[in-house]
Amino acid sequence: MQRSFPAGLRPAMKTRYCWIIVAIALVLDVRAAEAQCTSTVTPTSVSIPQAATTGSLSVVSGTQCSWSAVSNDSWITVTSATGSGIGSVSYSVAVNTTGASRTGTMTVAGKTVTFTQSASGCPSTVTPTTVTVPQTGSTGSSLSVVSGTQCTWTAVSNVGWITVTSATGSGIGQVNYTVAVNSTGVTRNDARVC
Repeated sequence: MQRSFPAGLRPAMKTRYCWIIVAIALVLDVRAAEAQCTSTVTPTSVSIPQAATTGSLSVVSGTQCSWSAVSNDSWITVTSATGSGIGSVSYSVAVNTTGASRTGTMTVAGKTVTFTQSASGCPSTVTPTTVTVPQTGSTGSSLSVVSGTQCTWTAVSNVGWITVTSATGSGIGQVNYTVAVNSTGVTRNDARVC
């Protein structure tokens, strides 16, 4: 059954229907444009060595699509990004001094890229490595230890006349020690192991 409208309302109804059709078409255009801006990032998982490193990621998106790249961790830096269409993201990763592997992320074109950086173990530096003590001995002496922030270490004396009084035991710290009076009448030598 065909519905009839009063003559004065027909043009208004037609205009309303036209605007609805235009609005639907615009929504469909926006959705089509969004579909064209779906991006692909390669690779999405990066394994890197303990040393400072640079590299790049590939981004594929629609030619009219813009995108961004941001680091989510202080040790990963975005050094450049094309920012639209098909392009690339260059990055640098700082040396890993923590003594343990670490994981961080970047967000590129809405995708998460995971970085895993290895550690080379826990190398440590002890300063000084040679100490000369007078015959009267010493108290309140110390050695400086520099190691990864997540590295633990120990300090032990190999002889009875050297005593470790305290040791920080991890990361950057110090070893405090005392040396007893030398009553032997001869010079004595030994090494402390840190």
